[in-house]
Amino acid sequence: MNTLDRVKKLVATKGISLAELERRTGLGNGTISRWDKSLPTGDKLQRVAKELGTTIDYLVSGEDEENAKAKIIARNASSLTDEQLDLINSMIEHLKSNK
Repeated sequence: MNTLDRVKKLVATKGISLAELERRTGLGNGTISRWDKSLPTGDKLQRVAKELGTTIDYLVSGEDEENAKAKIIARNASSLTDEQLDLINSMIEHLKSNK
């Protein structure tokens, strides 16, 4: 599976089209469809990954989605205060202990 295949899989899951994804990310018409023949730039990959709620690593290499989810959570948490991070960590520990 290549980058384009992974993007198509994710847009299908989100219930949107490639054209809608291109509009949401500010990419030109047909840009993503051409990714089967050429590699996209890092900037374009980043915009698509963010919109689809995944990572560039997943789009490029198919890295395990569970690991990708952890990276997204870490990226979202980077702007939180230490108190907020402590609270989230406590919640995670609580959830893990209730398995």
